[in-house]
Amino acid sequence: MDHLQGVAQELLGFREELQASNPALYRDLALYLQVLRDGLLNAVQQACFHLATRFYPDRYCAMAPQQRAELQKRLSLLVMRSSSLLTVEQLAQLAGQLVQERQLQRQQRQQEWLAQLRKLGEEHGEAEQPTDPEGSIQLQVALPIDPQRWQALVDAPAMHPQGEEADGAGLEDLLNDSDDTLLDALIDPVELGALPQPWNTPCLPLDPQALLAWLEGFERALQRLLRNLSHALNRELLRLELSRSLLPASLLQAALQGQLEPQPAPANLLRLPLPLSPESGAELDSVALLLRPADLELDQPRLRHCRSRLQRRRQEIRRMAEQHRRVQRRLQTLEAERLWHQDTSSPPQDPPPP
Repeated sequence: MDHLQGVAQELLGFREELQASNPALYRDLALYLQVLRDGLLNAVQQACFHLATRFYPDRYCAMAPQQRAELQKRLSLLVMRSSSLLTVEQLAQLAGQLVQERQLQRQQRQQEWLAQLRKLGEEHGEAEQPTDPEGSIQLQVALPIDPQRWQALVDAPAMHPQGEEADGAGLEDLLNDSDDTLLDALIDPVELGALPQPWNTPCLPLDPQALLAWLEGFERALQRLLRNLSHALNRELLRLELSRSLLPASLLQAALQGQLEPQPAPANLLRLPLPLSPESGAELDSVALLLRPADLELDQPRLRHCRSRLQRRRQEIRRMAEQHRRVQRRLQTLEAERLWHQDTSSPPQDPPPP
């Protein structure tokens, strides 16, 4: 019993350690975002400069003075609006919303998958009616689902309710996901408007594993906000006829996740070869803005220094989370042993009368 209490006290020590270090982590996060806000407009202007002078100089020269002035005004306005969301609190809220969105989409994909299985089962049952006398036992070695149709279901891309392709693909993504498992989606449904743990509190988590998940969600939220800003900027560039095409936000997200192989381009620009038509086989280079944290940090030494401090803190939190997981598992083992000995040492009770 004393050993069990010692392990529980060890878990409490993790909370006390984070309670002492979380204020400094918050200050580092806030400083990173402050430096990012200060240099964001210059980074956007630099990327647009390369776009206008290197890729589309003819289009920029053809713009009227009023259009060029409007371009600079719109760039500043969009960056200013996005900068107001670059705070620790706003990104934490966005991180919770992204997790909620992902879980809801997974539940919807699971329901669609189960509906497809039921449909396939019904079709299979209608196609193979038993011919043996009633009461006969049928032994079959064939699968109840057509393997070809099953494979088509596995390979089918999952779609968002809005019609956009989801981050993952079909059944394989549903069953093999590193962030949220199918079991989590089944036993812990998320209600609309209620942010999931650990983003539903204004403070940083005091559990090392929850804090590590919080930091990962923070990074995803930052990436999503920069992606949305990039998409809005690209819409303005297309409207003012400086750009020739508009890449969808899902394509920008795929580039951020490393699912595409872009052509070499200056920082915060995405250059992709797009096929003109299947018959011609020709390609057209499409260049768009894509603000990436790595590109922003590369061009801003102070921001890069802030990132280094955050990485050191994250490594320490990851080490602490691994230790916390082992101690937590040991505590569960000791608690199970205590309950087992308690159950086996107590006299058996007679079952209640029927």
